Amino acid sequence: MITKISLKSVASCGTTPAILETNKRVNLMYGLNGTGKTTMSRYLAKRDDAKFSNCSLEGVSDEKILVYDHDFIESNFYETDEINGIFTLSSANKNAEEKIKHATEEIGKIDLRLEDKQNKNGLMVDLKKEEEKLSSLISLSEQKVWEIKDSYYGGDRILEFCLDDYNKKDKSAFFNKFLSVKKPSNKPKRTIEELKEEAQKIQGAGAKIYDDNDIQKILFDFSAAESDPILSEVIIGNENSTVAAFIKQLKNSDWVKLGLQYLPEIKQELGAEQKNTKCPFCQKETITPEFYIQIKNYFDDVYEKKIEKLKELEDQYWSAWSSIPREDIYLDNPFIKNKEKEFKLLYKNLYEKLRKNWSAIKEKREDAPAKIFDLELSSPEVEALNKFFEEIIAEIRVHNKKVRNKNKHKKEITNEFWEIMRWEYDPTIAAFTTQKKSFDEEIKLLKIEIKKLESDKQDQTKIIEDSQKETVNIDGAIININSRLRDLGIDGFEIGKASVDLQKLDSDRKVIGNRKLEFYKLKRDTGANEDQFKTLSEGEKTIISFLYFLELCKGKESESEIAIKKIIVIDDPISSLSHLFIFNVSQLIKHTFFDDSNFQQIFVLTHSLYFFHELIKIGPKEEGDRFKFDGALFRIFKKNGTCIQDMKQDEIQNDYQSYWKMIKDHNEGNASDALLAVSMRNILEFFFGFIEKAKFNEAIIKIDPRKYQAFIRYVNRESHSDFVNISDTKEINTELFKEAFKEVFLKAGYENHFHKMISS
Repeated sequence: MITKISLKSVASCGTTPAILETNKRVNLMYGLNGTGKTTMSRYLAKRDDAKFSNCSLEGVSDEKILVYDHDFIESNFYETDEINGIFTLSSANKNAEEKIKHATEEIGKIDLRLEDKQNKNGLMVDLKKEEEKLSSLISLSEQKVWEIKDSYYGGDRILEFCLDDYNKKDKSAFFNKFLSVKKPSNKPKRTIEELKEEAQKIQGAGAKIYDDNDIQKILFDFSAAESDPILSEVIIGNENSTVAAFIKQLKNSDWVKLGLQYLPEIKQELGAEQKNTKCPFCQKETITPEFYIQIKNYFDDVYEKKIEKLKELEDQYWSAWSSIPREDIYLDNPFIKNKEKEFKLLYKNLYEKLRKNWSAIKEKREDAPAKIFDLELSSPEVEALNKFFEEIIAEIRVHNKKVRNKNKHKKEITNEFWEIMRWEYDPTIAAFTTQKKSFDEEIKLLKIEIKKLESDKQDQTKIIEDSQKETVNIDGAIININSRLRDLGIDGFEIGKASVDLQKLDSDRKVIGNRKLEFYKLKRDTGANEDQFKTLSEGEKTIISFLYFLELCKGKESESEIAIKKIIVIDDPISSLSHLFIFNVSQLIKHTFFDDSNFQQIFVLTHSLYFFHELIKIGPKEEGDRFKFDGALFRIFKKNGTCIQDMKQDEIQNDYQSYWKMIKDHNEGNASDALLAVSMRNILEFFFGFIEKAKFNEAIIKIDPRKYQAFIRYVNRESHSDFVNISDTKEINTELFKEAFKEVFLKAGYENHFHKMISS
């Protein structure tokens, strides 16, 4: 399995996460005190603690994590003398043991079928892949339909109200709206642009009421004038006139009437001599007074009345025609303007017909009274234009109704908008629906199979629980702990079993049964009843607590517990122990954890290189190489917070070299000032303690006491490696400390050793 631990913003860990990632079963971590080992073990033990909210653990699912650290000792021993009982399986009931073994194997097979973490396959992996495919499909489809917010707003946001319910929601809600809209049977009649025009009419500047009386229909009956009988009448003068035959022979009385107006009026006066008048046509004095009188008498009162009637008809026609509003006035109306092309054609047809007919009436009156005029009626054009106006009036009334009921109409526009959207995006929805159906069916089948396997796993778990009821006890753990105590040469005390009867009460606190709670008790040969555990030395407490932890890992903490998979975390189990016990603890870890494949992963954290190398030496080896450690090695250190990096097997050889490496790390910016000071003091104690303490004192005397006062005071402290005592590290001048440290070696005569260690 691949495990990833990330520590951030807690204790010594800064905002940049310290990350440990491993796929190895056995993992060893080395680091000096104060670098963050305890923070890691505490996080793994108490991941739900609020202070670890920025930390994370990946790759672990239902595995139980058991942590041995200082908190484990405190919670199990320092606060109570009675150690909780560890339940282990007895060998008394072989049949139950076989059932448990078989059920455990079956659970292992089921887990492998569900999810083989090593090979990254199994039903859970398949399900996750299908769910990821479905999630990706949904995400892509959501994004595609989300684009309409820009595509159909077009920057004007006129139809924004159609999306009011989804503007502030996520893409998922928006996409689900698409899925809820039923595709129309036929393509919507209107377009988005037409909906925008509609919306503009009922909101903003266009949202006003229009007066339909402003549309002036054609009310005059032009057809009555156009079919007046006088237009088909031949209007001629008095046929009793002596010149009637002559004019009739000319067949052009209109020509004669026209010429008459060019003659000066001749008045007959008795006894007066009248001269001839020039003819307006030949320009000779051929028109006698008698002839003038005869021609004028031809055009008598009857004739003039008919001409007057034509004049009235002409004036009436012209008045009605000119009363029709101009084309541009009509086009001021936005509803007519929207149909400008259609209106102009209708208006032009009527206008041309009226102009032509009026010209004909005028021509008959002025130039050709005797001519018959059969006018083409304008009623079709009038009817067509009036019908157009009626449609416009109807539109205005509909518009006014919509404005007065704006909210209702906006809902209608919204519904039509979504129908258009559903039609436009049908290929996307159809493709999504088809693919989703396929994914859903596959996911459904996988879940059915997973549910069946989980049910089978519960059945096997029930078999284990039922079988354990007869065999579970703490005796096995007691025997193992006491046996190991004797193997370690500890015979001053042992672990015993104690119990207390507990009453089972109902809701009325009446006793309805009894049960016995079993736990450990520390026993000395003296038989004293005082608090025995608190009489142990620190080393003994470490040993007994660690043995208890081993049994806890192998056994169970309660009768009902079933922990098939376990991850073990051990933080410095050799505190206050001699090298002999360190060797023994290493062997215990090897035989209990390294050699038992039932434990998923093991993490051991330590500040001791001796213990670290001992674990490497006895740890699992790579196939074909009995010296190559088959596990993961890590180094934890501080550089503006805790850092974790992979480490090679031969990178650090002993404690003395590790302190020199800490100084080199500080030079490279990879270690804190506090660790620099601790390392310097430990190097000086290691080196001069081995050579000769007096030489160290002589060298200290020789360096400048004023310049290096802080360094001299610090290295002379009694606590040789107590990280807690370093409370003034903020005041340390690291450059002066490095100078003083080098001066000590130079003054003592070991300059070569200093240069060799600082550069190696």
